[in-house]
Amino acid sequence: MQDNKLKVICSLEDLCKVSYLTRKIIFKGQPGSALVFLFDGHAYSYVNHCMHMHRPLNCEEDAVFDETGKLLRCSMHGFVFDPKTGECQSPVCLGQRLQALRLQESDGILFFAEKHLVLAD
Repeated sequence: MQDNKLKVICSLEDLCKVSYLTRKIIFKGQPGSALVFLFDGHAYSYVNHCMHMHRPLNCEEDAVFDETGKLLRCSMHGFVFDPKTGECQSPVCLGQRLQALRLQESDGILFFAEKHLVLAD
């Protein structure tokens, strides 16, 4: 039986076909979006919110990775983040982190496993 706190995101097969996807969410009462992506064979998710200018990472371009594909990048000012930890690598926000969202996989389906997250329409 599935935990009713799990919220379906997509199949891992579908996630493999894109560089990333976003889902509208309400997290801790705040509307926004979540980034979900695969990196080095693992699924990761963060609240799609750069701490520098409080904009989504993909606000200027339909991309969230830098040209090397090794770092997440905010398209507004180019701030970069470690995709595995969400830690900012740019001097202004060095050491600050994107808000990670817990994921769970079951039978090839990926779920949000966050108590304070609601999927928005």
